Amino acid sequence: MKVAAFLPAFYLIPAAAAASIPIPVNPATLAATYQQLCHPNLPFTTKRPSPSSSPLCSLLAHRLLRMLTRYPFALFALTDVSIETLDWLFWEAHDGQGMNTWWWYLATLDYNEAPQRKPDGTGQEGTEAPIDPSFSSPWVGKDLEDVARWLKGKPQSVDVDPRYFGVLDKQAEKSGKIAICRLNDPKVEEKVASCILNDASYSTLFLGGLDSDLDWDELVSLKEYTLEL
Repeated sequence: MKVAAFLPAFYLIPAAAAASIPIPVNPATLAATYQQLCHPNLPFTTKRPSPSSSPLCSLLAHRLLRMLTRYPFALFALTDVSIETLDWLFWEAHDGQGMNTWWWYLATLDYNEAPQRKPDGTGQEGTEAPIDPSFSSPWVGKDLEDVARWLKGKPQSVDVDPRYFGVLDKQAEKSGKIAICRLNDPKVEEKVASCILNDASYSTLFLGGLDSDLDWDELVSLKEYTLEL
């Protein structure tokens, strides 16, 4: 059963079936099932374990739980990006994380157009490709200060991550990359946000790991990215 600790998430269903473990309908409990496969004698808790003291299985289970239940991420096009490129970026992000989920919400200025929180607390999805051919980003010409005001001012009903977000700058057209950003604590950092450039295909997997096995501050210290606007 320990071998299951190294299986990717998409092996959960056949592995559980082989072990005669029922697959839950609620996605928030899938990670508990995953941990049951890896360590049936270790209770599952919603508190994130310490990487230094917890089994690998527990980290994988929490990462899966976070990926299945977290908010969509707002994606702000701060420069002109063609519809063809937008379609490509969204499909790359969708296919790269292997969970048939649209994690990026292509942001407009209107909060009412953003994903709205579901009463039962289950995860909401973002913008689905193909992108509307008439889409024109209202964020062109704006900057991270404007993005920060939008995120900080959003109603609680708007179901997007309040701190992590994506930006499309000139690299979107040049290299098909997305700048993944985080709002900084104004008490600690003068800059409103810090960013890391990432392949679109890896962008959502990257975000899914930030609460478990990726250290944002360490990554920024190694590869902080300055937007090309």
